[in-house]
Amino acid sequence: MVGSFRFLLPVSILLFLITTTVAQQPFLPSEQWVKLRDEASGAAPYENLRYLTRLHRVPATAEFDQAAQFMLERAREYGLAEVQSEQFPIDGKIQYGLMRSYLGWKVDAGQLWEVRPQHLLLGDWATDPIHLADYSHSADVETALVDVGDGSHEADYSGKEVRGKIVLADGVLARVQHLAVAQHGAVGIVSDMPNQSTAWSGLDRTMIRWGHLDARAPAGFAFMISRDTAASLRARLAMGEPVVLSAKVKAEVSPGHWTVVSGVIPGTDPNSGEIVYSCHLDHERPGANDNGSGCVTILESARIIARLIANGELPRPKRTLRFVWGPEVEGTMAYLSRHPEIRKRLAANIHMDMVGGDPFKNKSILHVTATPWSLPSFVTDVGAVLADVIRAGAATYAESGAAPGAAVVETRAGEQGTRNQFLADVKPYSAGSDHDDYDSSTIAVPSLYLCDWPDVYIHTDHDTLQQIDATKLRRVALLGAAAGYVYATLDADRSRTLLPFYTAQSEMRLSQLFEQAQRLVDEPKLDPGSAWYEAGNLMRQGLRREIATLYSLTTFAGSSSAHSLANEKLLTDQVATFSAWIDDQAKARGAQGAKPKAPWSAEPAASKIPVRIGDFGPLTYQNDNVLKARLSPERVARIKLLNSDATPLLNIQDLSELYAYEIVNFVDGKRTVGEIRDAVSAEYGPLSVELVDDYLEACKEAGIVQWR
Repeated sequence: MVGSFRFLLPVSILLFLITTTVAQQPFLPSEQWVKLRDEASGAAPYENLRYLTRLHRVPATAEFDQAAQFMLERAREYGLAEVQSEQFPIDGKIQYGLMRSYLGWKVDAGQLWEVRPQHLLLGDWATDPIHLADYSHSADVETALVDVGDGSHEADYSGKEVRGKIVLADGVLARVQHLAVAQHGAVGIVSDMPNQSTAWSGLDRTMIRWGHLDARAPAGFAFMISRDTAASLRARLAMGEPVVLSAKVKAEVSPGHWTVVSGVIPGTDPNSGEIVYSCHLDHERPGANDNGSGCVTILESARIIARLIANGELPRPKRTLRFVWGPEVEGTMAYLSRHPEIRKRLAANIHMDMVGGDPFKNKSILHVTATPWSLPSFVTDVGAVLADVIRAGAATYAESGAAPGAAVVETRAGEQGTRNQFLADVKPYSAGSDHDDYDSSTIAVPSLYLCDWPDVYIHTDHDTLQQIDATKLRRVALLGAAAGYVYATLDADRSRTLLPFYTAQSEMRLSQLFEQAQRLVDEPKLDPGSAWYEAGNLMRQGLRREIATLYSLTTFAGSSSAHSLANEKLLTDQVATFSAWIDDQAKARGAQGAKPKAPWSAEPAASKIPVRIGDFGPLTYQNDNVLKARLSPERVARIKLLNSDATPLLNIQDLSELYAYEIVNFVDGKRTVGEIRDAVSAEYGPLSVELVDDYLEACKEAGIVQWR
């Protein structure tokens, strides 16, 4: 076995070198790829990240502005043009698109001590600011600690007197604040709220999670402690030992400003649109992967392109490349609201949020995330193919030591990176960062979203520089630079040569959908007729998505749509064959009739047509929810989509935000409620017209849509 492997190795290396060139060829000439690759550094972003991790970068605070100033200076140093820092006022009322602004926070001090029976420091803002939850108010109290368990349910307070006391709770912090402080009169909270759930949850009990209170609430403070510390306190309280704490906080929640830094690499044609790179600069200290890594990596992508253009090694692209650093989601909405002229010019987005985690430390996989079905786009395949080129090079090098250049490792002066393989994949749209804004229908800028998940240290004091791999930073910076340069240089001639590639990609995705449709038509939880309809709907919606992807390429490049007609027919014929097979399978199961009948065909609500009105943006943000802001709590509680137990196949509660996001995105003044229902059902699983209509009715009451 060993001998045969050694004999075949040179052939495999040769095949790798050939396929790597071919894999790049649809988008970039090999010489351009090599120039981008060789210019890319992992050491530079790693050292920039070293500085950011020293700052507690809560939005609208002095240390966030310090981080923003650092990015501004680096952007100028790296050769970007029009570099500027802008401030956006916030007071909890000012609107940026649909989003209400939040509030600023100024902290001078914060300490939590156990004073009896032990004398023990439990947290100090000055040395470790993550201990003090964001938007804590001033306090100076010495009082007993009361364990309320989870603390986010009314039953947790039964038989317990917490007025004037500090509660110990591990439930969602803002909910505990509402119940313990606002309703039951507690003065503050000690929290060990757990992190996001992964397979590794609870294994490291020394981590301290970043906490957030509701800045709009008038009172309350919270200190964050580890699970181990909380367990010790709970055990002592359970044994009847009284524990007295002293909390001193000097802090103010008040109007302030968000800071956003931007700069550009100018293109040659101002009328051809812009490519925008985004990230979020805010996070707790240290906040290395989330999201210091994204900030320094788009900066490195900028440096790579700017340097090669300045040296004459790459031609200047026709589209301008814009780079933006600001608070998560909020900075994006504020920036796009102040600059509608820029918003109109944006043609594609590259968003990075957590991109440097060492997978053998924080367990992360880099995901190339697709756009939602409401915004089909060619941009995803660019990122997917370029990521695969890097992945293949890293794999060959790891397995054989061959072709080290193609592996894109960081071994130069500065921080040494690993020689690990590049663990990356392509996944469907998922929510949770600024790409939600760009991908939403009223902005409609397709996003290439690059993100690590899972990350076992996210939102904790363990998200340190030591979890970051300089090699991965280099690889993702190369991926970002290459994808952005492809978008910025794409023209009509190039788009026509790419159509066969994109058609083949679409054919593969449609084949994968057909496999899903086959499983769906046999779904035992659906009757044969309904299963037949849902399987056919999946194929119809998938075909629409793939045809729209082809046209997104030609439209972006300014090419005639006529060039896509023959490719469209290939996809249509493919789906016609699949659909005939589905028909046969459904009839074999007992489905009746010549064609399936929509389960909502007899419902009057299905024919209603919603029209989007009002300002731009999605309905949920980092610190705002449009429906909750405009409707009463009782009305929000009656929205069936957000409170329902289940659909026939999927638990709605788990997917309600994704359904809601896409329902509104599919509103275009033409689609009926039934057609919107079919679109989101294909993407996330079948649900009833009643749920879609009920949600849109709530949106109507909130002034987001109206009925045509």
